[in-house]
Amino acid sequence: MHSAKKTAIIITNHAPDEIISGYAQITGDIFAVDQGLQKIRALGLKPSFIIGDFDSLDESLLLEYQSTPIIRHKTEKNETDTELALQFCVESGKYDKILICNDMQGRFDHALAIAQNLYWLHGLGMRAAIECADQRIFFLDKHSVLYVPQNTLLSLIPWSDYVFFEYSLGLAYPLDLLKISKHQSRGISNVCLESEIEISLESGTVLAILTYQ
Repeated sequence: MHSAKKTAIIITNHAPDEIISGYAQITGDIFAVDQGLQKIRALGLKPSFIIGDFDSLDESLLLEYQSTPIIRHKTEKNETDTELALQFCVESGKYDKILICNDMQGRFDHALAIAQNLYWLHGLGMRAAIECADQRIFFLDKHSVLYVPQNTLLSLIPWSDYVFFEYSLGLAYPLDLLKISKHQSRGISNVCLESEIEISLESGTVLAILTYQ
């Protein structure tokens, strides 16, 4: 009998004070990514794993979590600490859902790198998203059903050269037979008129960003 897979919650240095789904609702393994350990302590959460090179973390803080598995990497490495945490989750085979907590308001290159990591997870068939205080970021499936408060904003960004939508339901600006190229910003700031949104994607890869108002 196969054991049920779990959710991995990745707490980064730029994790917000609260996320859309709520820290209080977290169930799964919590990963402290480098300075994210400081955020975890401030939030009163208990880490399941601590991972990173710890080049910017006070080593005395690690002493408070001696009973927690610590995965230390050298400072000179190709991957970011967040990517290393995600690789660990994937390679362990224990998780079928990954939630990255990051406000995406630090350095733009770091924020974009996390979006690239999200694309990698999407390609592996993982259910993965980035959550901020007021946004949820993820890649659309071929057929997606979203449950959101009415008037939530939805931006759709082509991640491939072109994306072709078959249809949508519940949006202010329907996506029926719509084609968007990678250089166009045509998918920004649609409005969810209903609490259940349905989107059918014919081809291409689309980064979706829900902004809760």
